[in-house]
Amino acid sequence: MNPATPALPDLDALRASGAARLDAVGWHYIEALNQRMQTLSGPAQLLLLAKLQEAVQRLEARTRTAGEPHAAPAAMPSPLATLLQDMRSKNAPQAGGKTPGWPSENPRIQQFRKQLSKISVQKQVSQAIAQAPQNAGPINSHMLVLRSLGLMRDLSPDYLNRFMAHVDTLLCLDDADKGKLMPKKTILPAKTRP
Repeated sequence: MNPATPALPDLDALRASGAARLDAVGWHYIEALNQRMQTLSGPAQLLLLAKLQEAVQRLEARTRTAGEPHAAPAAMPSPLATLLQDMRSKNAPQAGGKTPGWPSENPRIQQFRKQLSKISVQKQVSQAIAQAPQNAGPINSHMLVLRSLGLMRDLSPDYLNRFMAHVDTLLCLDDADKGKLMPKKTILPAKTRP
């Protein structure tokens, strides 16, 4: 450096103040500018010195503001937490004992839907039992499942309805998964023989 250049910023004092830990990328930029500036001379060196001083001032300002105590920003709740809070507030009982919330279906429609579901399940089980294999052994898995469904239908029709709803859901998910996993076949033209 020639004697006409302005004084360099005190990088050791800046490092001691914790600037390197506060902004590692900014600190690396300052060090790179300092090293490059020392290898040059003339107008290029003065230009880099001006950039170095500007970068040091920005980093010092950030260091000062980081040292000042300030209120921690309020953490934003996740979208799921917001949804759960909304659901809790809508389903909380009111003073009259009623639970407000989203408009519910007419009770007659709910009853009709349940009856239709029960009839559908009963019909499916009856059809499955009617299509049972004729000469199946006592531990044939198909016959064991059909016997279980028949016993569920006789002992607890409500449980059978729920069970069948779960099975239908699993079958739909399985079908959707199979459609995703199957790669599409490409048809290549047949090679012709000479």
